[in-house]
Amino acid sequence: MQIKTNMKIYIIAFILFFNNAVSQTKKGDCFSLNPFINVFIENLISKEVNLDKNYLTLISLKDKEGNYNIDLELTSGDIKTFKMVSTKEIKKTYGNITLLLVGKTDEDLKFLKKSIGKSDKVFLNKDKSKNNTSFYDEDYVWSTFFDTKKELVNFYIPEEKESADKIFNDIKKDIHISPEFEAIGCNCF
Repeated sequence: MQIKTNMKIYIIAFILFFNNAVSQTKKGDCFSLNPFINVFIENLISKEVNLDKNYLTLISLKDKEGNYNIDLELTSGDIKTFKMVSTKEIKKTYGNITLLLVGKTDEDLKFLKKSIGKSDKVFLNKDKSKNNTSFYDEDYVWSTFFDTKKELVNFYIPEEKESADKIFNDIKKDIHISPEFEAIGCNCF
């Protein structure tokens, strides 16, 4: 009888210990591109870019040292009619929009897919009549560079300084920033 009681105590203690250990694990430690994607899209919507006539492409390239350069790019056209020209491209649903993921290798695509978590966000255009297929008269690209620890090292945004600072402040609480990170690059004239 005493052995069964002791065994029950050990089992309960183990369950409580295991549950506590799992619940203490930070979920935010996983590398995620979601904060960049969310702020990128919301920034475009604030500029009244029509997401039905443009879409977001994420391009990932890994260098020899294991660092990643990831570009978030506004691409003109309709992603539904986009023809894949390479096997290193995947369309992925993100909330109510579709992203085009592009990589040089299968590993690049695997990294992108793993880095983009599921989202239930709904992104709505303010004015669907806008036809901003030539937004800024060129592709609109944010360039990010992450070290092997998946910490942000460099970040370039084609925005004026005040707007770039606001964008970075919206993102920085949700990402890991490298100690080597100095400043964001922008159209800081």
